[in-house]
Amino acid sequence: MIRVAIADDSPFTCKLLAGYFEETGDCQVVGFAHDAPTTIDLVRTSVPDVLTLDLQMPGGDGLELLREVGTAAPVPVVVISGISRRAAATTLRALELGAVDFVLKYTAGAPVSAASLKREIVTKVKAAAGAHVGAARARQATALAEPAARPFKATARMPATQSGGVIVIGSSTGGPTALGELLAELPHDFNTCCVVVQHLPAMFTAPFAEQLSRHTSLTVREATAGERLEPGRILVTPGAFHVLIRPDGRLDLQSPGERDSYRPSIDIAMTSAAESYGAAATGVVLSGMGHDGAEGLKRIRDAGGKAYVQEPSSSVMASMPKRALERAGADHVARPGRIGQLLAARGRA
Repeated sequence: MIRVAIADDSPFTCKLLAGYFEETGDCQVVGFAHDAPTTIDLVRTSVPDVLTLDLQMPGGDGLELLREVGTAAPVPVVVISGISRRAAATTLRALELGAVDFVLKYTAGAPVSAASLKREIVTKVKAAAGAHVGAARARQATALAEPAARPFKATARMPATQSGGVIVIGSSTGGPTALGELLAELPHDFNTCCVVVQHLPAMFTAPFAEQLSRHTSLTVREATAGERLEPGRILVTPGAFHVLIRPDGRLDLQSPGERDSYRPSIDIAMTSAAESYGAAATGVVLSGMGHDGAEGLKRIRDAGGKAYVQEPSSSVMASMPKRALERAGADHVARPGRIGQLLAARGRA
């Protein structure tokens, strides 16, 4: 039985979430909290397996509350996020500070139905119960202060035709922190374009690109349709689209189908990179839930490209790296920072 604690200032939301969990038959709600102080008391006294946390509650700053929860008890946290750009930025910061995952709060006009919200939150809370919280907490201390961008040194850009191909980096749950660690190791004169595919809603990817830019002196931005790959640029796939990499080095954005489980799709991006760049394509699979990226990484290896996979024991959620290793294998299995160092060494070659 999974013990779930719910922290939200809305009694209605607490009751709604409790109904979701208790309907499953394998979750037990152990208590509610409606403000910051009672949230700390709740995790200390009830010792839940998972805490769902609204970051906008009375009695304290949401991010500070998350830090205090991490100190009070090593409980996996699933954040209940608003849908505004400001809420997205706060939620992304919460992931840096150790939250395992998030779901969007249901509101009228929100891009999520009540039924899909129910499925998503139950799935994520159950998954969070088995998350490697230590992997998230171990990084929390280094994330407490805003990371400063690395010093930038002016350098001449290599023409696109002389670039080092393309690197597709795929991640999901636990990915934002892992990506930050990887990108921090890439030098200012890195000569390969990276396409980042992180499972995020549409309104999250632009602030996510801004967040990642704090970890590197390279240019990071949300990708646009028709954009050409350029050496040393980090392009984040928009959450509302799949990205396809064409042989001429341009990006196509494709609307997901109704049955597409992963949005955006790592497999689609990696497969198109393999078809367009062959042995000059590189794939990286980081922390995440599910199997997205496993088939795409195999396509890259079959085309002669290189594959890097995050060491599962260092992943907040290990299923994506494990599935990738089972399906495709890898040329290197390492922590995100070490993968960044290995890519940096190749990029200087």
